Formats: sequence, C-alpha cells, structure tokens
Amino acid sequence: MTTHTLISFLGKARLDPATGYRKARYRFDNGDEHETPYFGLALKDHLHPDRLALFGTAGSMWDVLLGHLAESDPDAERGLALIEAVPAEHVTQAMLDVARPLIERALGLPCDLRIIDYGRDATGQGAILTAIATSVREGKVSVDLTHGFRHLAALGLLSSVFLERIQRLDIDGLYYGALEMTEAGISPVIRLDGLLAVQRWIDALDRFDQNGDYAVFALLLQADGLAADKARCLERAAYYERTMNLSDARAQLQTFLPSLDAILSGASGLFQDALRQRLSWARGGGLFEHQARLARFYLNTGDYLRAAILAFEVVITRECGTRNLDLHDWDRGRGPASEMLEAELKAGLHRDEIRDAYWMLKNLRNGLAHGNPAQIDYYRRIIADPQRLPRELETAMERMLNTTGK
Repeated sequence: MTTHTLISFLGKARLDPATGYRKARYRFDNGDEHETPYFGLALKDHLHPDRLALFGTAGSMWDVLLGHLAESDPDAERGLALIEAVPAEHVTQAMLDVARPLIERALGLPCDLRIIDYGRDATGQGAILTAIATSVREGKVSVDLTHGFRHLAALGLLSSVFLERIQRLDIDGLYYGALEMTEAGISPVIRLDGLLAVQRWIDALDRFDQNGDYAVFALLLQADGLAADKARCLERAAYYERTMNLSDARAQLQTFLPSLDAILSGASGLFQDALRQRLSWARGGGLFEHQARLARFYLNTGDYLRAAILAFEVVITRECGTRNLDLHDWDRGRGPASEMLEAELKAGLHRDEIRDAYWMLKNLRNGLAHGNPAQIDYYRRIIADPQRLPRELETAMERMLNTTGK
C-alpha cells in the first residue's frame, strides 16, 4: 500500500491580546470547512494522510500547535520546555522529539517534526531540501505551502520538484490556505498544482531538446485531456525514430499534429506553440531532409554515434535519389548506391574534399558503432580526442550533405 505523506511548514503565530491566537475558517473546493489557527491541520483532516512531515524554524509556532492539540493530554507538561523556548527562538530538535508523542496522539498518525534552517543563503536552503528529502523517501506526497517565511513557499515548491524528479515520488497536490483572500469569514483553499505542471513541461522541453524523445510529452498532454491514442502517437514516433525508421516516425507525428490546431487545456496550452515548433519538420520534406536534420541534432547534443550513423545514411539516401535507385531497399538501392559511389571515389571521379569527407564519415561511423578502436590510426586519434571528434565530424557532414556535384 502506498504511503501518503502530508508535508507542511509551520510559521510564526500572531497573538491578539484580546482574542488570543488568530484562527481562520478554510473552505476547500468540495465545500468542506475547517476552523484552525494552523492550515496544516485543516488539510490533514481534509486529505486523511498516513503521516505528517512538519518543518519549522526554532521560532515557529510550535507552542501554538502543541497547546491547540495537546492541552488536555495527561503528559502535556512534557512540552513545557518547548513552549517556553519559542519566544526566544530557541526550540531544539531534542525538544520536538520529546513533544512528538503528544502531537501524534492528538492527530492519530505518525509525525516527523523537524527543525529547519531559516534559509538565508544557498547552504541553508540546501539544508532545508535535504531535510525534506530525508523525511519523505517513498509514496505519495501532498504539500502545504501556506505557512512559514515567504521564501519557504518557494522552497516548498522546489522540494516538490526535487521529490518528484530525484526520489520518484508521486506529488498528489500543492495547497495554499489563502488567509489574505478571506471574505465573509471564509478563507479559500487554492490548489497550486498548475505550478508543478508548468515545471514538468519546462523539464520535458529541456529533456526533448537534449535527446529528441517525443514521448516525454505524452503523459503531460493526457493529463490535460488529450486523447490517449493521440498521445501514443508521440510514443510510437519516438520509438520509430530511435530505430532509424524516420518514415514511420514522421507518419505518427503527422497523425498527432492536428491535435495542436485546437487550444489545449491546462499547462499544455502554455507550451502549445513551443511543441508545434519542435514538431514542424514532420509537415514537409523528404527522407534526405529528415535524416540531415536529425544528424545535425545529434551532433549538437553530443550524440556522436547517432550523428555519424545518420550522416552516413544521408549520403546514401542522396546517392539513391541521384541514381534513381530504391532508397528503402538495401539490395536494390542503398547497397548498390554505396558501392557505385565508393568505386567512383577510388577512381578519382570526385573532388578530393568529397573523397576525404566520405571516408572520414564512414570510418568514424564504423569506429563509433563497433565500440572498438578504429583500425586506422588516423581515425583512432580523432575518436580519442573530445575536441577534435565533433569538429571533424561536423566538417565531413557538411561537406557531404551540402555537395551538389563531383
């Protein structure tokens, strides 16, 4: 069974001399209302998590929390040291450890109470993220971004991204109790999941720009209402492109692209134009153009093996077109085209730079693809040099891809 953890931050309380600590009545989108001095308690009653991970500074309102929850507990005096330490901002982790059983009994669930840094600098902020990551290692997570210093809300959002990407946890929701939006005594509860969705899109675009994997968008689009069969087109396109089947990859993208003609909902709508731009190549061009585009893409991302393989295939594709051979059939097209071109190169029928570029591409492709050192020392030295390899590969690619004659 998946464990559901509620992460919350404890801020400082405001004491009114006449009425005591301020309470608020929070209303959730389903109509549920809860009155409490601390929104995290309302959220706990609304979500019914399996455990609570509560973070606060040495001066957070631990005294208010303890007094509100454990005032009638027979062991309430165990929390006196904590209560007395709050005004001077001297609460320690040892004090929280002593008070934890009182809070757990009152809430009826396991609690992890932790003192965190004020986060004044990068070191302190990193320590907060580490504390959160250490506290929550598995399962589903909901995050309360309401209390604490204003910058702690930003760190809370960042911690959600961290937990999702690094620890592979399921972020179920981000919540904010909007006390400053109170009307007629009711404070609305705002879901901030859209911020996390935007971050997921930014991350997906970044990953796509690094590896060209269309599948990274599929689940994001489905979450915003795109039909599953359209989203699967992106997954199939990614598979076909990885297996060098560019014709079928393009066909899958052409099936998907009309989905971008209508305005998408949610965060997907914000990134619709960016996605359309990245897929626009599928609307036109032939195999030569698509192979050339992909070869340059892989070169720019440092995937030299795929760049070399595709660049060499571009050369053969062009030769098939020039010689009226079947570019999709090896025995009747691509094989003979390669043999004819190599015979012409050996006979001196092409310019020296074309000859040198062709053999460079072929030898670099072979050396990279087989995972063994190239047999010719000249190419072996190129492959061993991280500065020279991309330079030589690019030069050979551009000479072969841009040549128009012998």
